[in-house]
Amino acid sequence: MPKPDISNAFATAGQSQKIHHLTQRVEELESEITHLRAVEIGSEEKIALELRIQELVAELANKQGVEEVAINLIDRNPRQPRQTFTKASIQGMAELLKTQGQHTPIILIPLSNGRYLLFDGERRWRAAHLLGWKTLKAVFIAAGIEVDDRNLHRQALSTTLHREDLNALDLAESLIQQIIYDYPDLEDQKDAIPRLLNAAMSRLERNRKNLELADIRLASKEAQQEWIETVGFKSPEEQNIFEVILELQLNPTSIDTNIFPLLKLSQDLKNAIRDEGLEGSKARELNKLSAEQLNIDEAQSLEIRVQLTQRVIQEKLSLSRTKVLVKEILKQYKSSDSSTDQEKKMNKTVKTIQSLNFEGIKHNQLEEIRQALEGKLQEIDQIMTNNIVGE
Repeated sequence: MPKPDISNAFATAGQSQKIHHLTQRVEELESEITHLRAVEIGSEEKIALELRIQELVAELANKQGVEEVAINLIDRNPRQPRQTFTKASIQGMAELLKTQGQHTPIILIPLSNGRYLLFDGERRWRAAHLLGWKTLKAVFIAAGIEVDDRNLHRQALSTTLHREDLNALDLAESLIQQIIYDYPDLEDQKDAIPRLLNAAMSRLERNRKNLELADIRLASKEAQQEWIETVGFKSPEEQNIFEVILELQLNPTSIDTNIFPLLKLSQDLKNAIRDEGLEGSKARELNKLSAEQLNIDEAQSLEIRVQLTQRVIQEKLSLSRTKVLVKEILKQYKSSDSSTDQEKKMNKTVKTIQSLNFEGIKHNQLEEIRQALEGKLQEIDQIMTNNIVGE
């Protein structure tokens, strides 16, 4: 299907003026939507955001019309920050499309190779796949441009933040990717980025500079840059990390405390977040059930973790209840470890006694040893007698 030719859509001067007005309005709406999605917003603001999205779609439809686009020509945005689409979410959307049809067009970016990149509407696109649909209604933005990975990722991240509760794990991975896009020299330190942020945050807290972050994240880019240059970071890498986070109007304190720690989750918990909607806060608690903490092998710890994870999800357990259950399991295995250590200690003692060699020891020394052993035997007899009485 040919791309929409906006330039040929209007011929007269009046029509040219109209398309200029529509183009300006679309740009204003896109800018407003990007801003709303990139800051922390409440329920009322989220409603306003969705209304703006609907208005943008309407303006795009008015500007160039709505087209039916073959689903097999649509490519998922590989730089889409949101990776989590639960089965329940997709099935729910599929049921909605099946019963009510597609009311809102998806938004696509036409590519020079004749295909389309998905800009907004991935749940509808996935649900349409599930239903076996051949086409979807779509409107278009940025027709005919070449897409730069770095800018596409930043735009997608900005426009996805705080919409439909962007998954914290997705946000963590997307932030790391955006930092690397903006500062390629950090590619080799990818795994160290959370540690660099944490170290910088610790120094800011000691100097009480962290209290300024709530205001700085909402300041202009110029004000943010001035703050970064004067606050006293130890390395350019720390500055670069803060630049990206603050430019997206995110709070580095929250990223350090709640977001980046999710990158250390075991793979089974990451899968549970993405496939079954497990909350990040609960996943962090469940992650404490590691082989190291339980003093068992990886396979055993995985089995224990998966069982409790499924219980948390299926029974919709609260975070506080999850914490209690994790604590109980850790205590159980810690007690078991103590018993095991005691058994090992006693076995070692028995072997030591059995290996004693009394050959060549003087008579008076042997007498002392015999008395000591008899004393210990009396203690053992007394303990055993008490145990029998107790039973």
